[in-house]
Amino acid sequence: MLFQFRKLFAAGTAAVMLLSGMTFFQTTASAEGTMTADDITENMTIGWNIGNSLDSTGYSGETSWGNPRVTQELIDTVKAKGFNTIRVPTTWYQNVTTTTDENGKPVYTISEQWLQRVKEVVDYAYNQDMYVILNLHHEEWINRSDFPTAYEEMSERLKQMWVQIATYFKDYDQHLIFEGMNEPRQTGASYEWQGNAECYEVVNKLDNDFVETVRSIDSPYQNTRLLMIPSYAASAYASSYSALDVPDDDYVAVSLHAYTPYAFAMGDGDHTTFSGNYQSDLDTLFSDIRYYFTDKDIPVVLGEFSASNFNNTAARCDWATYYLTWTKKLGIPCVLWDNNAITNSTSASEAHGYVDRSNNTWYEASEPVVDAMMTVMQDNSIVWGSESHLPTWKHADINSGDNIYENASGLVLDASDGNGGNCTPGLNITAEQISENREIAIRYTGGAAPILALCNDSWGNWTEINAYDIDEEAGIAYYSHEAITKAWGSDLSTAAHLFARAGVNMTIYQISSIAAAELVTDPDVPEKPDQHLPGDVNLDNKVTVVDVVLLQKYLLGEVTLTKEAYNCADVNTDEAVNGLDLSRLRQMSLENA
Repeated sequence: MLFQFRKLFAAGTAAVMLLSGMTFFQTTASAEGTMTADDITENMTIGWNIGNSLDSTGYSGETSWGNPRVTQELIDTVKAKGFNTIRVPTTWYQNVTTTTDENGKPVYTISEQWLQRVKEVVDYAYNQDMYVILNLHHEEWINRSDFPTAYEEMSERLKQMWVQIATYFKDYDQHLIFEGMNEPRQTGASYEWQGNAECYEVVNKLDNDFVETVRSIDSPYQNTRLLMIPSYAASAYASSYSALDVPDDDYVAVSLHAYTPYAFAMGDGDHTTFSGNYQSDLDTLFSDIRYYFTDKDIPVVLGEFSASNFNNTAARCDWATYYLTWTKKLGIPCVLWDNNAITNSTSASEAHGYVDRSNNTWYEASEPVVDAMMTVMQDNSIVWGSESHLPTWKHADINSGDNIYENASGLVLDASDGNGGNCTPGLNITAEQISENREIAIRYTGGAAPILALCNDSWGNWTEINAYDIDEEAGIAYYSHEAITKAWGSDLSTAAHLFARAGVNMTIYQISSIAAAELVTDPDVPEKPDQHLPGDVNLDNKVTVVDVVLLQKYLLGEVTLTKEAYNCADVNTDEAVNGLDLSRLRQMSLENA
C-alpha cells in the first residue's frame, strides 16, 4: 500500500546531509515501495466472493436474489477467518443511463448513486488493508447470442464503463484490482462454455481494450494497478485459454474460474469421497496452468472456486486441502465463491454457502471446509510459489521405444467432432507399455497437447490423462506412469486400449511407449540468495554511492521502490524509510568505497 507521510528532520538528530554541500530538507515518502504483480498476488493469499449481491439483477438491486445488503460486519467476519482478498462481483448495466452525443453515438453514464454504493462496499475491505477485486459481472451486453459479431458495440461500451470506474477509483492504491469482465461468452450456443476461434478472438480484443483503457487514465497507479483478464468464459481448461493473448504488461494477471473437478464440485459424480480420480483431475488442471502461465511468469488469479454442499463436508475438506496445496505451491491466489445458499432445492450444484449473511456466522456444514483451506495457507512447509516453474526432464528418444501408432502424413483430428473425429482409433496396449519404468510420448502439431485416454477391453471406463511435460520445439507431449495410475488405478492390466483425443484441432503423427524420463538437476546453477544486502537499494548485490543517490531520489518523491528495494533501504530496520536510513547508508557507502 502506498500512502504519504511528512516528517521534519531536526538538526543533529533527524537532519541529514545527503552529499557534501547538500542542505537539510523536509521529505514526503511512501511507507512501502511499489509492489510487483508477484508481490500483490502473494499478499492476496486467499479471497472470498460477495456472490449474488451487487451482481444481482432485478428491481430490488442488491437484494434481488435474496441476500441482505452487504455490511461492514460481514466483511469483518470474513477477514477474521483469515481471508485477505474480497472480490466484489458487480453488475452495472441496470444503473447506466444511455444517451447519444452530437454525432448520434451512444453514451453510457453510470449512476452516481450506484458508484457511491460500490465504493462503500469496496471501502469495507480496502480500509482494512485487504485486497479488493472489482469487475463487470452479469452484463447482458457482453454475454449475448451474437457475441462473435458484436465486438464493435461491446468494445465501445466496455471502454466507456472502465473510463468511469478507473477514474472514480483512481486514487485507490495497489490494493484495488480491476477485472475487465467476468465470464464473457456466446450465450445459447452449443459451445457456450467452450467457445470457438471467433469467440476467442473477440475476448482477446476486449481484454486488450480493457487494459489499454485503464492504462490511459491518469492515476498514481496508472501503470502499476493489477488488471485481471479472463479467458473465454474464464475457462480453466487449456482447450480454451491456450488461445488467450496476454498483453505485454507486467501488471496483468490471467483470471480463471475452476469449480473442479466438476463432477465432484457441481456435477452428478460421487460426492461421498474425494477420490484419486478427482485428484488426477486437479493434477491435470494445475499442471496445465503451470505450463501455460506460471512457468512463463504470467500471474494467475482463480477468481472463483468452490464445491457445492452435497452433505459431504469431510469430502469437501479433502478437496479443499488438495486444491489449495496445489495453488499455494504455484503461487496462485484463489477466491472462494459464496452465494449464501447452504442448500439449494432447485439446483444442488449451486449450494455454495459459507457465511450465513443473516447473522454473519459460518455455516456448520461449510466452516470445516474453510478451516481446511486456512490450515494449508498457514502451513509453512507448503511454500508459496515453490513449484510455479516446470521441472526439467530428460526424455528418451520417441523412436527408441515401442511404437503404438505412426502416421507419417499425420492424422488430422477435429476437436469439435464428437462422433470419433476428435480422437485416434482405439489402439491396443499392454500393461508393460504403461508400466512403472515407461511413459507415453505423442508427437503432434496443434495449439495444445493432445489428451491421452484409456479404456478397458469392453471399451468402458474411459479415463483421460493430460501431459506432464511438453517439448514445444519437437512437438512431443509426455504422459507419466504416475499420472496414468492415479487416474486409472493401480491395476493397469485392465487397460486395453489407448487413444489420443484433441482438445483443440491438431494432427497426430506418432504414439510410442518409451523409457521413463529422468529428472534433471543442475548443480552448477547458483542458488538465488534469499535477500539482498541491507542498503542495496538498486538490488545489484553491493552498497555504493549509487544506492545513496537512489534513496535520495526516493525521499524526494522522484522515484518509487519495489517492496524488495524498500526493505533494503530500511537499513536501521525500524520499518520506516527516512533520513536516518539515508544517513546510515551514506556512511556504509563510504566504508565500502
